[in-house]
Amino acid sequence: MTKSQTLEHRQVQKQIQKLSQVQITALNYLAMGNEALRDEIYRAVSENPALEIVKEPATDYNQTARELERGSEIYSRYGNYADADNFQRMLENQEAYGETLQAHLLHQLNAMKISEEENELCTRLIYNLDKNGFYGSMLSPESFIPKKNPAAEKVLLERCLKIIQAMDPVGTCCRTPEESLLVQAQLSEKPDKLALFILDGHLDMLDPPEVGKIQRKLLDFRSNWHKKAFANQMVLDTIPLSEQTVETALKFILSLNPHPAQGYNSEAGVDAGRPDVVLTVSKEEGSASDDYQHGVVSGNDDFHFQIKYASGALPEIRIAPEFKMDKAAIAKAQLLINSLQFRESTIVMQGCAIVRAQRSFFLRGPGHLKVLTRKQIAKELEIHESTVSRTSSKKGRKYIQTEWGLFPTWYFFTSGVANRDGSKKISSERIKQKMQELLSEPGNQNLSDRELCEILNKKGALIARRTVAKYRSQLGLKNSYKR
Repeated sequence: MTKSQTLEHRQVQKQIQKLSQVQITALNYLAMGNEALRDEIYRAVSENPALEIVKEPATDYNQTARELERGSEIYSRYGNYADADNFQRMLENQEAYGETLQAHLLHQLNAMKISEEENELCTRLIYNLDKNGFYGSMLSPESFIPKKNPAAEKVLLERCLKIIQAMDPVGTCCRTPEESLLVQAQLSEKPDKLALFILDGHLDMLDPPEVGKIQRKLLDFRSNWHKKAFANQMVLDTIPLSEQTVETALKFILSLNPHPAQGYNSEAGVDAGRPDVVLTVSKEEGSASDDYQHGVVSGNDDFHFQIKYASGALPEIRIAPEFKMDKAAIAKAQLLINSLQFRESTIVMQGCAIVRAQRSFFLRGPGHLKVLTRKQIAKELEIHESTVSRTSSKKGRKYIQTEWGLFPTWYFFTSGVANRDGSKKISSERIKQKMQELLSEPGNQNLSDRELCEILNKKGALIARRTVAKYRSQLGLKNSYKR
């Protein structure tokens, strides 16, 4: 043996942790969606005689109170009080549907012959709707498309929005009730031209809703328009602005429904199938100490938060009391039950930790998220970070139902930028909310990214212009040249 071929003996000490099959199974169930887990449970029951189903998954939800205020408010503002009262009575007497709005829209979507890409994006948009059928308080639709080919994906998004808006009920998947009214008018069989003009950014002309005053406002608008240099012909030039024409337009507008989701069940937010509404968070009366095992997070002397696991989407199982023949089958059945219990308790405890960390959001709603990482939640619960990731990945279908709407679990984990003195970070979601507020103020519509950056810096957020541009794009806002 040559010198170059000499053998060298070394002693190396390593610490390796191997997961048992029980742990692997439990973690796999934790990552599964309800649909896949439901199939797994049925398969296990069919193969193991020691298991029996005690209760099948829920197929519908109890009727809940309907939101009537918004529709009544619009009709009180743009119609007379009799119209508002009639509309209110119509809503109160409207038939309550046993299914959710999401389920109703998905049934229509699944019957359409559209591409897989369109179907997937439409599904995401449908599950992003709040209980009123709008996305104004939810995530921006632009956040659901990948950023590989912005131009093509923008066209895809607009196509998918139109697909959903045209479904029954017409006018969902809009940002606001006002936008919904315009969509309903555009999709009606015989749209009124004057009504379309009023609904397209001129609703203020209906205040007060008196035909004579509306007519004068329209005539003044047309006259002032043509006083501008190089003013082109406009829609009002082709419409006779008589009292009868205005009255017809007003009646047409009042025939539309500013609350198209009215009547659909909103208790669970979505269907029992996909995506998974894993948790529901509600404020309950009375003070209580933190008790993550029972889904309780303290609030103050008046209330506490109750976090519940949405077990109704899965069949309830148990070991058959009379089955005692095969100990191996019983052990296997117990393993499945233990794994399901682990899934439930882990998800509930993570939900409690999220509510505790994002208490401001659950008290005041969107715009009040704090910077939160999965590592922080894992550290609090003394579990591995990958366990948290299994229930909060963007590819997963885990959602949390709140009084502010339905949100994917990953929504509550947000990055941020440092404040002026570097003592803490401001969440990206809070920055986006502030940007929207700034751009909605009179005279600020054309603020550039650099100007927004300067304003935010003065308010204490150390943010770069390119970050402002990224957040603006995620909000679906155009740049200052195109606004």
